[in-house]
Amino acid sequence: MKKFTRQDGFSESALLHSAVDHLGSARVLFDRSPSCFDSAGYLCHLGIELVLKAMLLNKCDWFPDEHSLAKLSASIVKQNVKLHYGSEHEDIVRTLDKFNGLRYPQILDPIEIGDDDWCRIENLFDFLILSLPTEMQNELKQMDHSNKGNRILMSKKKDI
Repeated sequence: MKKFTRQDGFSESALLHSAVDHLGSARVLFDRSPSCFDSAGYLCHLGIELVLKAMLLNKCDWFPDEHSLAKLSASIVKQNVKLHYGSEHEDIVRTLDKFNGLRYPQILDPIEIGDDDWCRIENLFDFLILSLPTEMQNELKQMDHSNKGNRILMSKKKDI
């Protein structure tokens, strides 16, 4: 399995920045309309995936080319990182792993998603953030949200 490192241009703060933004976008989509829930669910999966990968990068200087949250969580535990999921966290991890499939139409095996999933996802995110080393938590608090991935994010007022 391929592994990604800092030499590939990844950092914990960049992964966390994207994770926070994906989850923030998912929140907007959950609030917007049920027609947006599949996109919201996929973004939630991606956001949690990036938090787990930031944890791995911090602990062992690499993370695998893996998308299963259950497998990433197991990799973290193997690195002696204390990640004690409760049954509720394990349940939402299983749900989020299904949400990875929301990027494609699931005609034969549809995936259920609703706005009530957001609270459990947010709870897992909060748990993971509190599981980060203190220096990573501090970096997250000081993050400049207008600069991401060496891109400056800006909006231009539109003349109406």
